[in-house]
Amino acid sequence: MKESTDAPPTVIRSVSRAAALLLAVAREPEGLGVTQAAGQVGLPAPTAHHLLRTLLLEGLLVQDAQRRFRLGPSVGVLADAWGRESQVPEFLLTQLRSLASETGEAAYLAGWRAGAIRVLASVQGAHAVRVAEAELGTYDLPHARATGKLLLAFADEDRRASIMGTGRLGAATTNTITSRRELEAELTRIRDRGWAEDHEEYREGVCCVAAPVMVGGVVIAALTLAAPRERFERDQPRLRDAALHAAAQAAGGDSAAAAGRAA
Repeated sequence: MKESTDAPPTVIRSVSRAAALLLAVAREPEGLGVTQAAGQVGLPAPTAHHLLRTLLLEGLLVQDAQRRFRLGPSVGVLADAWGRESQVPEFLLTQLRSLASETGEAAYLAGWRAGAIRVLASVQGAHAVRVAEAELGTYDLPHARATGKLLLAFADEDRRASIMGTGRLGAATTNTITSRRELEAELTRIRDRGWAEDHEEYREGVCCVAAPVMVGGVVIAALTLAAPRERFERDQPRLRDAALHAAAQAAGGDSAAAAGRAA
């Protein structure tokens, strides 16, 4: 009898638990003690202690003077490799294609790579009248674009500063935000509501909406729709909801895959 190809893969539970602990430490800027880490991932303290010590010996974690676990130097190898990664995961491409197909508008995917915001993939819409396809690679004036504002809003201050610098903000159109105070207020609104828009701020006649793909509390990418102004204003709620749904599906798909691997 032929075995089903849909069966979940064999998983080593201790590796899954160690990964959960590593991610828990990564989310805490001040590090975690054994008891805290165990509580966050739902493990007995002795089990968590053994796993944390193993990660420590592998250089993935270190301990500070207060015996809290923090990320270790070996994590830098992983972070550097992720920053250089050019291949886009299929679970993101699936939702990107679905978003363009559902709305008929141009859709693109962007994220942080090598310290910069980069367009990673794009799919053209089916409407006869449509906007130009987003060019792959690093783009300019991120504060003038829905995707850029979204990723800046959820980035830490150091990363925002490295992109924005300290000089005057450049303008692409008369709608571009050039005041740093106004931009900070806009980034706060984006964090509060969970999505970003630009209304002819980068290109006249073009409006965009971007939604975050959030995994483990971290925005790993943005899914964006771009449309001519007249159609965007008419369909704005539908386009925003479609982008948010696709982003949630992408995040859920990655989580589901991870859960399947850990079952």
